[in-house]
Amino acid sequence: MQGAYKLLITSFIVILFNACSGVGNQPWTALVPDEASFLIVPQSDVTPFSLPQTEYASLLEDITESSIQQISAFDGDLLRTISLKGVAIHPSTSMTTDLIWITESKQPIEEWVSQYYQPLAQNYYTFNEVMVHKISKANNLYFIAQVNDWLVISTSSWALESALRSYLGLAPSMQMPTEPAPGQLIMNTPRLDGWVEQFTNVTFRPSVYKAFSGTNPATLFFRNNADSTEAKFTLEGKITLSEETRSPLVESVAYKNSALSLDRYIASNAAAFALLRKAPNMTPQEPEDRVTRLDSLLLNNSTEFTGIANTLGDEFAFEAFPESGLLSSGEFLFMRKLTKKGELRARLYDLATEGYIDRQGDSYYASSSVLASLIGSELCTFKEFYISFSGDVMVISKRRGLSESVEADRARRRVMYYNSSYTELRKDLPADVSGFVWAKTSEFEQFIKPFLLKDNAALGLLNRFDVIHLTMRKLNDSSIDFSLKTTTEEGFTQPYQELWVSPLNNGELTGTPILGDIVGSATKEIIYATTQGEIYAVAGDGTIVLEASTDGSIPVGSPVLYDWYGNNQPIVMLGAGTKIFAWNQNGSLLPKFPIEIGQRISAPIVVTDVRRNGIPEIIVATEDRQVHVIDGRGENVTGWPQVVNAVITSTPTFERVDDVWSIWAFSQNIVHSWLRSGATRPGYPQFINAGFSGSPVVFNNNVWGAGIDGHLYSVGKNPSISDSLGTFVRMDSVSVKSMYVANNALHSVGVHENVLLRDSTGFYRNDLVSTISQNGSVFMYSPDGSLKLTKTLGQPASKTLHPSIIDIDQDGNDDVIALAEFGRLFAWEVLTGERIYDLPTSGMKFPLITDLNGDGEMELIAQTREGLRCWTIIKQE
Repeated sequence: MQGAYKLLITSFIVILFNACSGVGNQPWTALVPDEASFLIVPQSDVTPFSLPQTEYASLLEDITESSIQQISAFDGDLLRTISLKGVAIHPSTSMTTDLIWITESKQPIEEWVSQYYQPLAQNYYTFNEVMVHKISKANNLYFIAQVNDWLVISTSSWALESALRSYLGLAPSMQMPTEPAPGQLIMNTPRLDGWVEQFTNVTFRPSVYKAFSGTNPATLFFRNNADSTEAKFTLEGKITLSEETRSPLVESVAYKNSALSLDRYIASNAAAFALLRKAPNMTPQEPEDRVTRLDSLLLNNSTEFTGIANTLGDEFAFEAFPESGLLSSGEFLFMRKLTKKGELRARLYDLATEGYIDRQGDSYYASSSVLASLIGSELCTFKEFYISFSGDVMVISKRRGLSESVEADRARRRVMYYNSSYTELRKDLPADVSGFVWAKTSEFEQFIKPFLLKDNAALGLLNRFDVIHLTMRKLNDSSIDFSLKTTTEEGFTQPYQELWVSPLNNGELTGTPILGDIVGSATKEIIYATTQGEIYAVAGDGTIVLEASTDGSIPVGSPVLYDWYGNNQPIVMLGAGTKIFAWNQNGSLLPKFPIEIGQRISAPIVVTDVRRNGIPEIIVATEDRQVHVIDGRGENVTGWPQVVNAVITSTPTFERVDDVWSIWAFSQNIVHSWLRSGATRPGYPQFINAGFSGSPVVFNNNVWGAGIDGHLYSVGKNPSISDSLGTFVRMDSVSVKSMYVANNALHSVGVHENVLLRDSTGFYRNDLVSTISQNGSVFMYSPDGSLKLTKTLGQPASKTLHPSIIDIDQDGNDDVIALAEFGRLFAWEVLTGERIYDLPTSGMKFPLITDLNGDGEMELIAQTREGLRCWTIIKQE
């Protein structure tokens, strides 16, 4: 009855507002804000639920912190019925990007939205007479609005409201070059400077401002390489030019078509280069800041300025190098083709004689932003620079050795023109082009890092490919042909390789796979259980070596491998439903199994020798709030079960504290502990003011727990957290100390021993206590509570992986590994804090990282949409 009232009230309010608003019926494209950077128009058969499976979904993950998986995880049954029209990439703040999902739905939103409302919460609000619904699901907030037949969804209220402003005519919509068709990518070219600025350090943002003015939005087509093992794709289309003033960059790629020639001067070790064309300006531009003596001469003496300009050709180039050399922000140069080299050298000789520039050997040193912009175009911002010559080309840079290196490289043919990979690429280019840009991504990343904000998405996109090149060709005075391609160089190795996929038969894992040798093979098998009640063991090559079933009972957690009979033959054990199952290496149930508990099992089982007499028992928690210790006969041992205040849902722990073995468990906000006999351990239970997440972790005679109040808790006779960083919750024979970590719930706690760290004094090793917050922040502390490392995922964290420390790429450096809720795996080097991008981008759950076959390279095994999937992470030398 309450649900019916809720539906009735919601329907009434929606109908009332729709009646009052009189929102006109606009095409769906009116919902795309003008400030959006890109618009993806998927193929007609793609739904919000299936978009993560498309070939370009992982590219989206690299340019926005909003997860593609996030919206698809909202409600699969609902999303399958909605027609996806487009996905807009929208800059929401100075450093983040959000997605706006635009769909078509004939079904009124009031017929279904109330089922997602939260009790005692503000579940909707009005924005310019349109109702915006706030839906919380799986700890994530979604904003949804319906205008006519269009349903708009975003995880950002600001992005969604921007879409509504556009639709209502309160703000402009993105200008569409043509009627959007399935399979297109529309690039909002005039607004790309806003997107680029999100990645750029504040110091360099003025140089990006209006960099693409003079263009209109462009329609591009995405084409993936037929060979899925290579990270290759192509974006092609036409960019039309507007009537407004064109930026120097736009002018330089749309000037005229001609054959490339300056690639004969580009060093083969360049990180990137751009070959462009633009006639030198015949009128000098006043510098924005300091005017030098040479500037004054060129500004006030038109004969001198035009005399130099008339010796310059229209072809010029920008070249960047991966090594920063003596410069803190990277090293680069400009060069320009000359038409009258002798005349120019004579003019420079006269300027040197008159003291306007300094001659240094065969080079010159000049201080003039006017001369720099004349030679390198307005794209060059040098104020002091060296001038050198190579053939009929003039070179300027901030370092004399760099300028002079162009001639040395050309003389020895150490230039791109003779590079075999580039030569093959050049054969496929048109005979004449108006602009060409090439970058080797790994080296270009080194060059560009100082210009970018730390941990930005651009680096992730670059790391997906080996070489990127852009080709522009002028079609007429108002349009250019545009092509972006990624290629691989000879000898290039993918950073990871897929080994196999094992189907899950419409099921999902119930816990992280475990490793063990159950068939006597040379390598360990991967053992896992699914929600369908199926248990499998898979060999290292992906072949199934064991199959078993729980006969319809849903497993709880991961399987357990244990030498139950003490004969050096481990068996597979698992709690499911109200039973504990055990199978031998053939998948046959063992005698006396399954053991019927009589109550539904609520937490993963623990198999260990509780009584310390050489005979194992099973620790199992049940929904009737009991903790059992079951022996081989299927009965509770003496002193068990024990009753707790609330159902235990996390795995209990059997560990020794102060030399006394005990069972530890969390039930809501209580730490329970029992001796092996079943007697309550002295000093327990202990209470806190918030519930615990995850399982108890015992370390250094302390029990650690993660609180849903954002605090870490240390429980013991002498809690580890220092007085300056923590607060006593309770002081007694057993004390409880808490430490504030985050303003949202913590998922779990873990310990990492003897980790190599570095500070201002050098290298040292330290044990670390780690936790991860619900919003995706990773924290690692020394046991006394000193923060040693923190990282953020930029999206909610997954509960299927606690942050781990492992050398995933086997380069000799430990890495922090964490998983976002919607499946993206993140990794950072511990010592440098640099993010590692060379990881599979598939959405995954319950990842396991191990050297599966002992070859020195790590395997990543995880649940994906396709099934249980295994990759090898290629070792980095």
